[in-house]
Amino acid sequence: MITFYLILGILISTIGALPLGAVNIAVINTTIKEDTQKAFRIALAAGIGEVLLAFFALHCSMELTGFFENNQWIQIITIIAFSIVGVYFLLYKKSSNHQRKSKRIQFGTSKFLTGFSLAFLNPPVVLYWIVAISLINKHFFELSLQTSLAALFLFFIGIYMGKISTLYLYSKWGNRMANKPGDSKTKLFRIIGIALICISLVQGIKLLII
Repeated sequence: MITFYLILGILISTIGALPLGAVNIAVINTTIKEDTQKAFRIALAAGIGEVLLAFFALHCSMELTGFFENNQWIQIITIIAFSIVGVYFLLYKKSSNHQRKSKRIQFGTSKFLTGFSLAFLNPPVVLYWIVAISLINKHFFELSLQTSLAALFLFFIGIYMGKISTLYLYSKWGNRMANKPGDSKTKLFRIIGIALICISLVQGIKLLII
Protein backbone atom coordinates (compact mmCIF):
# COMPACT_ATOMS: atom_id res chain seq x y z
CA MET A 1 0.00 0.00 0.00
CA ILE A 2 2.79 2.41 0.85
CA THR A 3 4.22 2.11 -2.67
CA PHE A 4 1.00 3.72 -3.88
CA TYR A 5 2.38 7.03 -2.59
CA LEU A 6 5.34 6.65 -4.95
CA ILE A 7 3.09 5.87 -7.92
CA LEU A 8 0.76 8.73 -7.04
CA GLY A 9 3.66 11.17 -6.78
CA ILE A 10 5.00 10.12 -10.20
CA LEU A 11 1.54 10.36 -11.80
CA ILE A 12 0.62 13.79 -10.42
CA SER A 13 4.07 15.23 -11.12
CA THR A 14 4.02 13.93 -14.70
CA ILE A 15 0.58 15.41 -15.35
CA GLY A 16 1.78 18.77 -14.00
CA ALA A 17 4.98 18.68 -16.06
CA LEU A 18 3.39 17.74 -19.39
CA PRO A 19 2.02 21.19 -20.32
CA LEU A 20 4.66 23.29 -22.06
CA GLY A 21 6.04 25.73 -19.49
CA ALA A 22 9.15 27.75 -18.72
CA VAL A 23 11.22 24.77 -17.53
CA ASN A 24 10.20 22.60 -20.48
CA ILE A 25 11.16 25.36 -22.90
CA ALA A 26 14.51 25.89 -21.16
CA VAL A 27 15.23 22.15 -21.49
CA ILE A 28 14.29 22.09 -25.19
CA ASN A 29 16.22 25.30 -25.89
CA THR A 30 19.36 24.04 -24.14
CA THR A 31 19.13 20.70 -25.94
CA ILE A 32 18.98 22.44 -29.31
CA LYS A 33 21.64 25.08 -28.67
CA GLU A 34 23.99 22.94 -26.58
CA ASP A 35 23.45 19.27 -25.70
CA THR A 36 21.21 16.81 -23.86
CA GLN A 37 23.58 16.49 -20.91
CA LYS A 38 23.38 20.18 -20.03
CA ALA A 39 19.62 20.13 -20.52
CA PHE A 40 19.40 17.25 -18.06
CA ARG A 41 21.15 19.40 -15.43
CA ILE A 42 18.25 21.81 -15.72
CA ALA A 43 15.83 18.90 -15.29
CA LEU A 44 17.62 17.64 -12.16
CA ALA A 45 17.46 21.07 -10.53
CA ALA A 46 13.86 21.60 -11.65
CA GLY A 47 12.94 18.36 -9.90
CA ILE A 48 14.24 19.77 -6.61
CA GLY A 49 12.23 22.96 -7.13
CA GLU A 50 9.12 20.91 -7.86
CA VAL A 51 9.52 18.89 -4.66
CA LEU A 52 9.89 22.08 -2.60
CA LEU A 53 6.77 23.59 -4.16
CA ALA A 54 4.81 20.43 -3.39
CA PHE A 55 6.09 20.51 0.18
CA PHE A 56 5.07 24.16 0.62
CA ALA A 57 1.64 23.42 -0.84
CA LEU A 58 1.28 20.51 1.57
CA HIS A 59 2.42 22.60 4.52
CA CYS A 60 0.31 25.71 3.99
CA SER A 61 -2.17 25.20 1.17
CA MET A 62 -4.82 27.53 2.62
CA GLU A 63 -2.36 30.35 3.27
CA LEU A 64 -0.86 30.07 -0.21
CA THR A 65 -4.29 30.09 -1.84
CA GLY A 66 -5.20 33.31 -0.05
CA PHE A 67 -1.84 34.86 -0.85
CA PHE A 68 -2.18 34.38 -4.60
CA GLU A 69 -5.81 35.48 -4.56
CA ASN A 70 -4.91 38.70 -2.73
CA ASN A 71 -1.78 39.40 -4.78
CA GLN A 72 -2.89 39.12 -8.38
CA TRP A 73 0.13 41.14 -9.50
CA ILE A 74 2.20 37.95 -9.24
CA GLN A 75 -0.05 36.23 -11.77
CA ILE A 76 -0.03 39.34 -13.99
CA ILE A 77 3.80 39.40 -14.03
CA THR A 78 3.85 35.70 -14.94
CA ILE A 79 1.39 36.28 -17.79
CA ILE A 80 3.42 39.21 -19.15
CA ALA A 81 6.67 37.25 -18.90
CA PHE A 82 5.18 34.28 -20.76
CA SER A 83 3.87 36.61 -23.48
CA ILE A 84 7.22 38.35 -23.96
CA VAL A 85 9.15 35.08 -24.17
CA GLY A 86 6.49 33.68 -26.51
CA VAL A 87 6.85 36.63 -28.89
CA TYR A 88 10.63 36.23 -28.77
CA PHE A 89 10.39 32.60 -29.87
CA LEU A 90 7.90 33.49 -32.61
CA LEU A 91 10.30 36.09 -34.01
CA TYR A 92 13.35 33.87 -33.58
CA LYS A 93 15.73 33.73 -36.51
CA LYS A 94 18.94 31.81 -36.99
CA SER A 95 21.90 33.73 -35.67
CA SER A 96 25.52 33.66 -36.78
CA ASN A 97 28.04 31.17 -35.43
CA HIS A 98 29.64 33.87 -33.29
CA GLN A 99 26.34 34.72 -31.65
CA ARG A 100 25.61 31.09 -31.02
CA LYS A 101 28.97 30.58 -29.34
CA SER A 102 28.46 33.52 -27.02
CA LYS A 103 25.02 32.19 -26.11
CA ARG A 104 26.49 28.82 -25.33
CA ILE A 105 28.91 30.39 -22.88
CA GLN A 106 26.09 32.34 -21.28
CA PHE A 107 23.73 29.37 -20.97
CA GLY A 108 26.47 27.06 -19.69
CA THR A 109 27.31 29.07 -16.58
CA SER A 110 24.33 28.31 -14.37
CA LYS A 111 22.27 25.36 -15.58
CA PHE A 112 21.43 24.17 -12.09
CA LEU A 113 20.36 27.62 -10.92
CA THR A 114 18.32 28.13 -14.09
CA GLY A 115 16.42 24.89 -13.65
CA PHE A 116 15.78 25.45 -9.97
CA SER A 117 14.64 29.07 -10.29
CA LEU A 118 12.34 28.39 -13.26
CA ALA A 119 10.68 25.53 -11.38
CA PHE A 120 10.55 27.12 -7.94
CA LEU A 121 9.57 30.70 -8.88
CA ASN A 122 6.43 29.60 -10.65
CA PRO A 123 3.08 30.63 -9.07
CA PRO A 124 0.88 28.53 -11.41
CA VAL A 125 2.73 25.39 -10.31
CA VAL A 126 2.11 26.24 -6.65
CA LEU A 127 -1.60 26.56 -7.41
CA TYR A 128 -1.47 23.26 -9.29
CA TRP A 129 -0.05 21.47 -6.26
CA ILE A 130 -2.58 23.09 -3.95
CA VAL A 131 -5.41 21.79 -6.13
CA ALA A 132 -3.75 18.38 -6.56
CA ILE A 133 -3.25 17.86 -2.82
CA SER A 134 -6.80 19.02 -2.13
CA LEU A 135 -8.14 16.44 -4.61
CA ILE A 136 -5.99 13.71 -3.05
CA ASN A 137 -7.37 14.52 0.39
CA LYS A 138 -10.91 14.54 -0.97
CA HIS A 139 -10.94 11.44 -3.17
CA PHE A 140 -8.10 9.18 -2.02
CA PHE A 141 -6.69 9.59 1.49
CA GLU A 142 -5.47 12.26 3.87
CA LEU A 143 -2.11 13.62 2.82
CA SER A 144 -0.51 15.98 5.31
CA LEU A 145 2.65 16.50 7.31
CA GLN A 146 1.18 14.05 9.84
CA THR A 147 1.39 11.25 7.27
CA SER A 148 4.12 8.71 7.99
CA LEU A 149 7.64 9.75 7.01
CA ALA A 150 8.08 6.70 4.80
CA ALA A 151 4.92 7.51 2.83
CA LEU A 152 5.86 11.18 2.43
CA PHE A 153 9.38 10.24 1.38
CA LEU A 154 8.07 7.95 -1.36
CA PHE A 155 5.54 10.58 -2.44
CA PHE A 156 8.22 13.26 -2.88
CA ILE A 157 10.60 10.79 -4.56
CA GLY A 158 7.77 10.05 -6.98
CA ILE A 159 7.34 13.77 -7.66
CA TYR A 160 11.04 14.12 -8.42
CA MET A 161 11.07 11.08 -10.70
CA GLY A 162 7.98 12.22 -12.58
CA LYS A 163 9.36 15.71 -13.14
CA ILE A 164 12.81 14.79 -14.41
CA SER A 165 11.47 11.91 -16.54
CA THR A 166 9.00 14.19 -18.31
CA LEU A 167 11.64 16.86 -18.86
CA TYR A 168 14.02 14.21 -20.20
CA LEU A 169 11.41 13.19 -22.77
CA TYR A 170 11.04 16.84 -23.75
CA SER A 171 14.80 17.01 -24.19
CA LYS A 172 14.80 13.93 -26.44
CA TRP A 173 11.97 15.41 -28.48
CA GLY A 174 13.85 18.69 -28.88
CA ASN A 175 16.98 16.82 -29.92
CA ARG A 176 15.04 14.87 -32.55
CA MET A 177 13.51 18.06 -33.92
CA ALA A 178 16.91 19.75 -34.04
CA ASN A 179 18.44 16.87 -36.00
CA LYS A 180 15.75 16.87 -38.67
CA PRO A 181 16.75 18.30 -42.06
CA GLY A 182 15.54 21.74 -43.06
CA ASP A 183 14.57 24.63 -40.83
CA SER A 184 13.26 22.48 -37.96
CA LYS A 185 14.72 24.64 -35.20
CA THR A 186 12.85 27.72 -36.34
CA LYS A 187 9.62 25.71 -36.62
CA LEU A 188 10.12 24.28 -33.14
CA PHE A 189 10.73 27.73 -31.67
CA ARG A 190 7.56 28.97 -33.34
CA ILE A 191 5.62 26.11 -31.79
CA ILE A 192 7.07 27.01 -28.39
CA GLY A 193 6.22 30.69 -28.93
CA ILE A 194 2.62 29.91 -29.84
CA ALA A 195 2.29 27.58 -26.84
CA LEU A 196 3.61 30.25 -24.45
CA ILE A 197 1.29 32.91 -25.83
CA CYS A 198 -1.65 30.50 -25.53
CA ILE A 199 -0.69 29.76 -21.92
CA SER A 200 -0.55 33.49 -21.12
CA LEU A 201 -3.94 34.04 -22.79
CA VAL A 202 -5.55 31.20 -20.83
CA GLN A 203 -4.06 32.49 -17.57
CA GLY A 204 -5.26 36.00 -18.41
CA ILE A 205 -8.79 34.81 -19.11
CA LYS A 206 -8.84 32.85 -15.84
CA LEU A 207 -7.64 35.94 -13.98
CA LEU A 208 -10.40 38.08 -15.51
CA ILE A 209 -13.14 35.53 -14.89
CA ILE A 210 -12.14 34.77 -11.32
